[in-house]
Amino acid sequence: MNKEKKLEIQKALQAYTKKTTKSSSKAKKALVDEGIYLKDGKLAPEYKEPAAA
Repeated sequence: MNKEKKLEIQKALQAYTKKTTKSSSKAKKALVDEGIYLKDGKLAPEYKEPAAA
């Protein structure tokens, strides 16, 4: 990957972060859209730590 492509990706990520962190509701929606949290507000299973045995 060349420097121009890396810079393009970095700028896109910065713009996305700025857009999705303007409010807590937008941030929560982004986390749901990304699959990190479920619609009910719980952490998605793949991001939970395994239960202690």
